[in-house]
Amino acid sequence: MKRSQRIIHVTSVGSSAADEIHRLGFRSPEALAERIAGVVGPRYRVTCAGKIIMTPVKEAEGGRDDDAARAADIESALADDNVAALVCIRGGSWFVRTLPRIDFDVLKRRRHPVFVFGFSEMTALVGVAGAYAKCVGLYDLCPGFIFSGLRREAEGRITQLARGIELAPEQHSAFAAGWAAANYLPRFLDFFREVVDIIEGRGTARRPSGRVLAGRLPARSKITIVGGNLSLVESLLPRYASAFETRGRWLALEEINESPDRFDRMMAALNLAGLFERAEGVLIGDFQDQGRDLRAAAVAVLKRHLPARRRVPIVSLENFGHIWPIAPLPLHRPVTLVVSRSSGGARAHIEIPWAEWV
Repeated sequence: MKRSQRIIHVTSVGSSAADEIHRLGFRSPEALAERIAGVVGPRYRVTCAGKIIMTPVKEAEGGRDDDAARAADIESALADDNVAALVCIRGGSWFVRTLPRIDFDVLKRRRHPVFVFGFSEMTALVGVAGAYAKCVGLYDLCPGFIFSGLRREAEGRITQLARGIELAPEQHSAFAAGWAAANYLPRFLDFFREVVDIIEGRGTARRPSGRVLAGRLPARSKITIVGGNLSLVESLLPRYASAFETRGRWLALEEINESPDRFDRMMAALNLAGLFERAEGVLIGDFQDQGRDLRAAAVAVLKRHLPARRRVPIVSLENFGHIWPIAPLPLHRPVTLVVSRSSGGARAHIEIPWAEWV
C-alpha cells in the first residue's frame, strides 16, 4: 500500500452496531465500508472490524464475549501509522473493561497523528488515547447516533416537515422515525466527508458554543479541555486519573439517562478526587433523563461541589453531549475560548486550530 493512501478504520467496540448496519440498508459492515470509501476519495482506504461491529450483546451473559478482540482492534489501529482516523459507530456500553488489555503506549511510536472520534462510552478511548501527543481525541459523533438525532429533530419539526400531510398525534412518532430513516444514510456519509475535512486540517462548521453561566472571562483565552461523559469519567479515575487531570485545564461534563441524585453522587466522586478544586473552569453539556432536560439541575448540583473560595467559570455548551446537532470537542489540545457580551448576557464559543494538528 502506498504511503499516500491513508486508512480510516471503522469499528464498534462498545455496543453492537448490527442494528445500525441494517438500518443503513447494508448487508454487511464491509458493504458499508465500501460505500464510505466512495465518498472519502481515493486517498483513503476504509477498513472495518466487521465481526466486532456485528457481535451481538447478551446482557444476561455479561454483554459481549469478545473483549480480547475488541482490545486488539483498538491497539492495532492506534499502532498503525497509516491509520489517519479511528471512528466508533456506537458508544453504548461494555468497553471500559477492555482498557487494561490495550497498550496505549503504541501511540508513542507513531510518526503521524491519528484522529479518534467518539463520545459517551468512548470517553474511555478518546480521553485516554487523546492524552498522547500523536493522537487527536475528539469528543464527537459516534455516527450511529445520527439516527436518534434526526428522529429528535423530526419530532421537534413535525408541523413543518409534515406540511400537507394529515397526521393524528399518535402518528407523529412513526412519521419522525420514517423521516429519520430516509435521511440517515446521506447524513451518515456526510459525517465521513467531515472526517476527511478534519484530518486534512480544514475542520468543520460545527462549532462548540453556548452561554457563560458564572465567572469572569477575558474576550479570548487559551484553554485545554479534559472530560466527557460524567459516569465514565468517574469510573476511569482509579486507573486513568492522569488522562482527566484538571490542573490548568477545563473539565467538560455531560450525561444521559441519570437522575440529579446520581449527578450529585458522581460529582462528589470527582470532587473527592480534587478535579473541581484544580479545574480552571467547567464546561457543562447536555444532561437529560428519558428526554427530560436536566441541565439546570446538573448546574445546581455542580455549584454545590465547586470550591467556595474562588468563582470557577461555568460555560454551558448547547451542542456538547447526547444532543443534536453535536459539535466536536477536542480533548488535551489547546483551543481558544471566545467570549462576547451583550445585553442578553455573555456568549461563548470555541475556536479550534484544525490546521495545526495535521
